Amino acid sequence: MKNKFWHNFKQILIILVASLATAVSVELLLLPSNVVVGGAIGIASILDILLTDLSPAMWYFSVGVWVIAINVPIMIYTFVRFRRRFAVKTLLYILFLTAELIVFRVCNLSDVFKKVMVAEGEDMDKVLYVILGGALQGVSLPMLLYVNASTGGSDIVGLFVQRHSKKSGNDAMRVILATNVAILFVSSLAYYFVKKNGVEAIDMFVYSVAAMFIGEIVQELIFNGFSAAVELEVTTEKPQEMADALQGELKRGTTNIKVVGGYSHQEKSMVVCILNKRQLTHARRIINKVDPTAFAYVENVKEVIGRGFVNKEIELEDNNE
Repeated sequence: MKNKFWHNFKQILIILVASLATAVSVELLLLPSNVVVGGAIGIASILDILLTDLSPAMWYFSVGVWVIAINVPIMIYTFVRFRRRFAVKTLLYILFLTAELIVFRVCNLSDVFKKVMVAEGEDMDKVLYVILGGALQGVSLPMLLYVNASTGGSDIVGLFVQRHSKKSGNDAMRVILATNVAILFVSSLAYYFVKKNGVEAIDMFVYSVAAMFIGEIVQELIFNGFSAAVELEVTTEKPQEMADALQGELKRGTTNIKVVGGYSHQEKSMVVCILNKRQLTHARRIINKVDPTAFAYVENVKEVIGRGFVNKEIELEDNNE
């Protein structure tokens, strides 16, 4: 019972931190830069910009209110079509995010943040804001995927496509990306028609695409950091000693394969080991120590499924624990 409590507490805490990262990104960095992102938050952001000019007095039309309004039908679908725990955790993220965005707007934290970040009499560094905002956006999704939740919005659209077609998870991700780019384009177009400022509309689109791709890069770096692996293949006359050393010092499993040299026609053994890239230098030392005459080479591994590694390609799924 105690373990279950701490497990749930840890998941809620991760969801809270993920929502806080998104709220800081949107309210303190991207919106003051006139930049929107994809998904439901992107739609909410452009509505906020066009209707309130980011005024704290009109918080009831701010991005936080629009986020939950847009996600209401999406969450109804999520509760009907997906597992309850997945839907509850996604809803929890949206509720946390909505509350944080509204509090940030009412307290006018964007101005406070600007005074801290920008010296008096100087203009804000828009490029820096976009980089930081995009990076924080990229942090949120991996955290949510870790607890098997989603950000709602276009993520659920991707799940819908994946479920109602024979497309793979990668295809679903492409649908999400295309949806987000379309939202950015329409948002910039709407800004042009309402504000009658073509230069600012183009700037919005360019910086918004930049922020989105920075977020994608950060996500990829996080996934690679969890699962970056290489395959080490060592042809040696001392297979058992090599396997024992690799297992004992690197704590990684090995596989021994009988091989025959194409030139010498001699039978030898190949020791195959999947290890983290950070362990590669240590592995070289082990090879030189056990069998200096061994022949070894390394190959990059795209994905590892199994104990000791987290998958690089994490798909949005509804089959949680």
